[in-house]
Amino acid sequence: MEKAFSSLAELQAEIQFLKVQQFKQEEFLKEQLSSPKAIFNTLGGLFKTTSSKQSFLKDFVNQDFITNISRVILPLFLNGVVFKKSGLIMKTLITFLSQKAAGHVNSNALSGIVDKVSGFFKKKSSGVTSSAPKAKNYGIPPDSEAYS
Repeated sequence: MEKAFSSLAELQAEIQFLKVQQFKQEEFLKEQLSSPKAIFNTLGGLFKTTSSKQSFLKDFVNQDFITNISRVILPLFLNGVVFKKSGLIMKTLITFLSQKAAGHVNSNALSGIVDKVSGFFKKKSSGVTSSAPKAKNYGIPPDSEAYS
């Protein structure tokens, strides 16, 4: 955001404008962090979903079975196998991040991944077994005059 100033007065006006903006932002932050309740609400706002105002229990019940299972299995696997000798803080962070990631895992995403992997192996296996080119079938019956 570079602005070209043609005079000293424009530059001083821009400086004053930025000072006013800074003051407004400082006042806003002081208001947001003035009491413990305000701090808790601000931090709680970081973890709320903006699309739905449902409670945790309703959100948990409305998710599909795969998502609910991944919310349990993913943290256990990561903390028990991958990060086995890590400390308490690291395990807490891993659990928190895996809970957030598990919210994005659903049956559609899982079936899409399985389809991609199975499609990859089908392409590999079909290319190995059939080396001779097949005749193209254009739908012309063999007893027709156009068939040659």
